[in-house]
Amino acid sequence: MAVRRVLITGSSSGIGAATAILLAKQGYAVWITYTSGKAAAHEVAAQCRAAGAAKVHVSPLDLRSPTAIDALVADVTESWGELHVLVNNGGVCPYQGYDEISIDDWDAVMETNGRGTFLLSRACLPLLRAAEANTPGIDRVIINLSSVAGQVGAITTGMHYAASKGAILAITRSFARILASEHIRVNAVTPGPITSAITDNLSEAARTSLEQTIPLGHFGEPEDVAWVISGLASPQARFVTGVTYDVNGGTRID
Repeated sequence: MAVRRVLITGSSSGIGAATAILLAKQGYAVWITYTSGKAAAHEVAAQCRAAGAAKVHVSPLDLRSPTAIDALVADVTESWGELHVLVNNGGVCPYQGYDEISIDDWDAVMETNGRGTFLLSRACLPLLRAAEANTPGIDRVIINLSSVAGQVGAITTGMHYAASKGAILAITRSFARILASEHIRVNAVTPGPITSAITDNLSEAARTSLEQTIPLGHFGEPEDVAWVISGLASPQARFVTGVTYDVNGGTRID
């Protein structure tokens, strides 16, 4: 049986790290990227190796830089020559009111979250196609991390973040439609409030206020999202494309 190879952005902590470790336990070869948390990323890599990953690589990645994206894909191409799963998890989430967002702030969030997801997905298509050439009929999938904010908009802060996550949903549906004829699946996961380095920046009052809006009464954990990503990454989900999976504690019930 061919080893499945996964590239996960933003995997030095939180949802990305939990996903990397879970897929490592399932025998995937895992490629981890980080922006600034080099030591944390290498710790996650060590946990992946201990969990049974077929292979582990670690690379820095600035999603705002097209050059950095191309360099990463070149490295994956040289080392693996194919890819089965891309998890676009990396991103930024500044807590800023709409009247505090500068042009540079807006561009930084949109270029990292929205444009970065688009450019990396597009750049990885030759690797996904190579997997099919190497193993005809092999399942391939892109999984994009959006947010409940991309569905309902900003509540008090982070209008640029909400806009970027809405863009990711549009990118997901567009690629799903375009790539379906090649049997490359594309899906989105929309977490609600999840314990992370981002939510750790909230004040105690803000965290309590946000927690009170969650019908299940508490923040989710990264592992709550990782198992959904794992399911979408599996060949058993071969008939699932163009969908959005909510993991939000009931914050949005539709």
